[in-house]
Amino acid sequence: MSELIEHEDAGNGRTVRVGHTQAQVSLKVYQDIYHQVTGRTEQIRKRYTDNILVDFSDLEQLHHKIAQLCDVHHVVAQNETISVFHDKERKELFTSFERFRAYNGNATSPSVNVVFRYNFSIIPAGLERPQEYVISVRLTSRVAAVKQIEDEAPPFMRGRFFGYMAGSVAEVTVDYADYVVARGFLEAFDEWISGCKATPKSKALQALRHHSHRIPEIAQLAVVAVIVIFALQAIPAVFGDNSSPATVARFFVIFSGGSYIIATLVKASAEFVEEAIDTYPELSYLKLNKGDEKLIEEASSTKQRAWFRLIFGCIGSIVLGIISSKLEKLI
Repeated sequence: MSELIEHEDAGNGRTVRVGHTQAQVSLKVYQDIYHQVTGRTEQIRKRYTDNILVDFSDLEQLHHKIAQLCDVHHVVAQNETISVFHDKERKELFTSFERFRAYNGNATSPSVNVVFRYNFSIIPAGLERPQEYVISVRLTSRVAAVKQIEDEAPPFMRGRFFGYMAGSVAEVTVDYADYVVARGFLEAFDEWISGCKATPKSKALQALRHHSHRIPEIAQLAVVAVIVIFALQAIPAVFGDNSSPATVARFFVIFSGGSYIIATLVKASAEFVEEAIDTYPELSYLKLNKGDEKLIEEASSTKQRAWFRLIFGCIGSIVLGIISSKLEKLI
């Protein structure tokens, strides 16, 4: 029994035939037929949230890994572009990695994104026609992205939203015809990510950030509860047989007014704690020029400011809690 697969393209009248008598057509051949006839490719994408610390030598290593992987395949044509996106929407485009080596490291504008785009025409084993592959790698400096968002954000937005808006720090996209080939590029990028320097993620910090918005509310409720307890203890003395209207009036004024004032101040102190937790930096950056180095130094110094807010907020809340327990002395 003979097997013949035939497809005629209505647009140009081409006929594609595969197979002959008693031939078994492989899945790779079917896939090649589909790709040649329709011109379509599939796409796979992967994002990373690791706090990677990338400098120029790491980018060289990434390019070297992709070049090594291409040596395994029969590449008949290829080209590449490297785009560097700076602060203030400034962009530099390089048509090869060799040209990218001449990048101006003395630039003062921080780099927000670096995008590598490779186009390959590869002839897989067992096929005669080339298949097109497009590999795109986007790397983001979270330090620069957050700074950019902070500068453009309205005043009512709080610090914890900036990290979420900055998104992932790395993304690789592969447009492919053969998944096995595409998977090789993904694994090479995984290996590169694993080899980068990184700031460890703090699980405790992440857990606190999920609930940091509740800290001012909890602090307010706690101090009001303390005031209520001490107010109840003062009732027998204030409302005894010898109490005067003036004493009763002072009781209500002091405890009602004091509750409001102290609760408001405690909320403000607790907001310092919330802000310290939300804005504590987890460094992830691209260090390609002088502007990046300056921005990284500024981001590192924010750790000290975050600790100051945390300590100030905690001490302020404790002091106000002690004051709330002494209100009956004013009666």
